[in-house]
Amino acid sequence: MRATRSTSMGFGMVNIPVKLYKITESKTLEKNIHQVHAECGSRINMPKWCATCDRKVEPSELIKGYYYDKDNYVALTDEDYDRLPLSSLKSIEIDAFITPIEDRRWFNGDIYGVAPDEIGAKAFVLFMKAMTELNVWGIAKMASREKEQLICIMPSGDGILYLQSLHWGNEIREYGELVPYADVSDKEMEMGKQLVTAMSKPVDLSSYTNEYADALKDVIEAKLEGRELEPVAPRAEAPSGADLADQLMASLAVVGSK
Repeated sequence: MRATRSTSMGFGMVNIPVKLYKITESKTLEKNIHQVHAECGSRINMPKWCATCDRKVEPSELIKGYYYDKDNYVALTDEDYDRLPLSSLKSIEIDAFITPIEDRRWFNGDIYGVAPDEIGAKAFVLFMKAMTELNVWGIAKMASREKEQLICIMPSGDGILYLQSLHWGNEIREYGELVPYADVSDKEMEMGKQLVTAMSKPVDLSSYTNEYADALKDVIEAKLEGRELEPVAPRAEAPSGADLADQLMASLAVVGSK
């Protein structure tokens, strides 16, 4: 695998040279779908346009600028970004170890794999095993030219560490007003638990496929071949107007038949 970044990871006075590897990837057909002019079949491009000069501008003409009021800006060059006074640009410094985060709102973005350079292997293994045995995650910051990220570092259980970015605290929204309140009877609760139990089984997540991508591919192939697709059978549902208990009973019957 090709590393996306070389850096170092430190906790206390221990410093470990590491590399980051992207260990997830997006595999969708959507990236090949574009807006097309129906009249001539040409793909529609989105040029960068200067309203003042009333013309398209090329990438070589562009700079970055921070507007401090409506009409005035400060130009920002690559050298300015290189001089950012941030230690998180140079290395990943573990600030604290915490119990694993249960609130899923905090997680943001792709997961990266963290593996050591050869000279850092022993310290890396010690660090990873200590985190695993104590069941803790590391919290740190990591910066690039574009932004600084809050990150968590997690033992993977298979020889590397996982790194995932987190939302900042001011990005977490309260949701108390969304919490529903309803009375559930003992009978309904018992049937609900029976349904959950009946549907519980060992699962291999790698066996799940992107059915949307497969269905979209079928539509595209059918259009290319000039044929019609068979309609999809509707999902089985409880009779219209059935109360929750009836819906649970119908669900248990379906699960039992499978």
